[in-house]
Amino acid sequence: MRGIVILTVLLFSGSGLLAQNDLAFKGHDPKKDANLNPYINKEINPDSNLSINPSSNWNMNPLKENSVNPTLNSAINPMINMQLNPQSNDVLNPVIMKGLRPSTGTWKGLFLFNDSNQIFGYISVATQNVMLSFDNSGTWNGYYVKAGRMMYNYFTLFGVWTGMFLCFDSQSGYNLFDKSGKWTHIHVK
Repeated sequence: MRGIVILTVLLFSGSGLLAQNDLAFKGHDPKKDANLNPYINKEINPDSNLSINPSSNWNMNPLKENSVNPTLNSAINPMINMQLNPQSNDVLNPVIMKGLRPSTGTWKGLFLFNDSNQIFGYISVATQNVMLSFDNSGTWNGYYVKAGRMMYNYFTLFGVWTGMFLCFDSQSGYNLFDKSGKWTHIHVK
């Protein structure tokens, strides 16, 4: 029941998001800063830099490395380790901790970009181990749990691993990979 209430509250909290986040966005725009653009900066492009590509760097791949796979490592599974689960840990829950919502005027966080470098969503860093994901209208849609030094697994609101994961791009942010370990062309700055 709590999850349904949380979803309902967040559906109506995303208005005016871009206007409120103009200041937070400065310094994160890959269209204006070529260093942040994986299509220009090949060092942060996993198709060009194999050291940040989980297909060749197995330490970053939950499909190949058991220690970063939440189905095999209970310490990073929010269904077992409730300290990592925003549904169980109020400090991580954006319904309770309103400052974690990108719709608040004081929000600072990261931005998800699609393959055209358009804002695709927002990420709030709740703790060093958990980041909350919001779509581009500001609706909370999941969260990331740190699994290794350089990656985070993506979970639904209810703690089910989607199979997707973020890998550090070695410089300025993360790249999002799908269940098969292929880059989705979504990147985080």
